[in-house]
Amino acid sequence: MDWLIYVGYVALVALVVFLSIKLGKYVDVMDKKSNISGAFIGGVLLAAVTSLPELFTSVSSIWIVNENSMIIGNILGSDLINCAFFGVMLLVFFKGLKDARFQKYYYVALIVLLGMYGLVAVALYLGDYLKIAWYSGVSLAIFVLYALYVYKMPKAADGGESGEDKLTLKQAVVRFVICAAVLIGASIGMTYLTDMIAEKLRLGASFAGALFLGVATSLPELISSSTLCLRKNFDAAAGNIIGSNIFNFMILFVADMVSFMPGETDIYARNTDSVTLLVLGAAAALAMLSMMLVKNKKKQSVGTMLGVQTLNLTMPIMYVLYLLIATGVIVIPYLS
Repeated sequence: MDWLIYVGYVALVALVVFLSIKLGKYVDVMDKKSNISGAFIGGVLLAAVTSLPELFTSVSSIWIVNENSMIIGNILGSDLINCAFFGVMLLVFFKGLKDARFQKYYYVALIVLLGMYGLVAVALYLGDYLKIAWYSGVSLAIFVLYALYVYKMPKAADGGESGEDKLTLKQAVVRFVICAAVLIGASIGMTYLTDMIAEKLRLGASFAGALFLGVATSLPELISSSTLCLRKNFDAAAGNIIGSNIFNFMILFVADMVSFMPGETDIYARNTDSVTLLVLGAAAALAMLSMMLVKNKKKQSVGTMLGVQTLNLTMPIMYVLYLLIATGVIVIPYLS
């Protein structure tokens, strides 16, 4: 009956894909029919909702399957996958990207993201010296950084657009909430099935979190952002990816708070997988920041666009490198 586990996993993934398509559509409607900035809608509202799978799978990892070490792989793996997917999307939607501009606020957001990678690095290597009972001071620092990020975010747009979509703003909001609620249930189910698959295939918890949970829980960001790119709303798509990655680190703050169960409670598990994800994830975020700096130049020459696409290609390359390292094809001993 093992096949039921895999079928169930695929079914939940399909459900997440369907919900994500709808979420992307509803966010685009809210962006165009309200006076709220695309950065806030994509970077906070959509980012928080599409990160619900990471939040509930992380809490479930602690309270249900007792696999705290799965959390860091889930979070860092999701962030790396988000960057990789975003790079691929920008490569695919090349024609629309040519005329797009990214808000300068995203420079600050990506610097905040890189700062969070730095904090996790501190937790992985110096975590034992920064604890109060079971709780890490790094988790509190992550919360403070996230609060500053939201506080500084532009919340008002210059003016809403009527848009061509037949849905009203109220209808979009109601359907958005319903999809988000169903997404929570699917997220909890994926945690159970991922733990079963990891046990059946004899995979490490961090690797299983990065591969099965990381990929599956990143589907909302992938699909909803793809929908936004298809609608040429690259700004909200970028806000979704960056905001989701930052919000994912906030999940570490929440997970650490509830990880007081007896036994091993440290969510900052340092191993080859977590360190590799940390290094390559930070590199992908840096590539995204560099891409936006180059793309926002006034002169859009052939050389500029070539540089932009090279940086976009760098992001999925970082994920491919992770897979090669995690499977032992490439061995880098000093990462562990």
